[in-house]
Amino acid sequence: MATRLEVKRPIPVAPFRAEELERLLVPSETPCVSIHLPTHRGFPGWKQDPVRFRALVSEAERLLAEGPAPRDAARVVAPLRELIESAHWEYSLEGFAAFLSPSFGAAYRLPIHVSERVVVADTFHVKPLIPFLHANRRYLVLAVSENAVTLYEGGPFGAEPLELRGLPDSLRETLGVPEYEHQASRHGAPPSGPVLHGRGPGGEKTKIELLKFFREIDKGLHEFLRGETAPLILAAVESSHPTYREANTYAHLLPDRLVGNYERANGARIHSEAWPIVSREFKKRVDEWVDRYRELASKGLATDNLEEIAPAAIAGRVACTLAEEGVAVWGVLDRVTGLVLRHPKQLGPGDDDLVDEICEESLKRRAQVYVIPRESMPTPSPIAAVFRY
Repeated sequence: MATRLEVKRPIPVAPFRAEELERLLVPSETPCVSIHLPTHRGFPGWKQDPVRFRALVSEAERLLAEGPAPRDAARVVAPLRELIESAHWEYSLEGFAAFLSPSFGAAYRLPIHVSERVVVADTFHVKPLIPFLHANRRYLVLAVSENAVTLYEGGPFGAEPLELRGLPDSLRETLGVPEYEHQASRHGAPPSGPVLHGRGPGGEKTKIELLKFFREIDKGLHEFLRGETAPLILAAVESSHPTYREANTYAHLLPDRLVGNYERANGARIHSEAWPIVSREFKKRVDEWVDRYRELASKGLATDNLEEIAPAAIAGRVACTLAEEGVAVWGVLDRVTGLVLRHPKQLGPGDDDLVDEICEESLKRRAQVYVIPRESMPTPSPIAAVFRY
């Protein structure tokens, strides 16, 4: 008999990161409980958050009690009840999400607003998290100067520096101390560094050394960026941008950039300058898919029919799914055939949001998924898809 996995207690609470999505998409032992709620930053707002969470846990217990194993309901939700008294509420952001099954438990602070919802089903309810996971909400900024290299991760409400191993700390480290000091002495060695500006005699040699520095940065980022699709913005002095682009191998480095000295920048400055670029990029990507949907719908290569999209998503035929945020279509999806049975409301355990289910199946098969406002949808339906073939 296989060893039964136990939920780690207390359930850890952490900031939500992109790699967590894959953990949540992996089939888990059922039932799967998902709880989402909006939260408050700071006192006194956060005081009401655990009270509301308690009510949602009780709702999850009620749904479980209506299921096939009602006697286990209180035991299943016990790890969630432990979160009610946790100190993490004092450090809340805009939202909170908790996921629990008999063999898995995780909870996350979210930098995005989510609607209050409890779902008990065969899979975790992840659609509210998708806006954070994709380029519409998440971005990266690489701030490069002669004396510092920092990668920032940001979302709608701010940016924070990441601690990454493998990145060179400075140009000095890449060139080696003797060679660096020779270059600094020859060119005058102001704090901002003529090496990064490429001025003066020996400019071509300086560019070669700068290219070496940038290739070391690109190499150091390679493992972290593997599988990423978030847009990357370069923040550096003007003359560094063309040389870094020559060294870059990341497919999602944006043409728009930040120009200046960012050696002493903080997350607030990075976010204030980067977010307008990210917002334009997201709108551009969504508009492109909306236009493609309108172009292909009449040719049978796009549809807003949920019953057609579901089997296509499971078969891997969907290139992009557009889903309306904040809307649920309750029912049951057969994950083998793709057949769906709609219900007028959530009737009990086993019912799930069919739009969420389709988003999950699309993500598993590397489709693009965008959860967007009603006014951005190209159709009255809460879901639309563009097919690969």
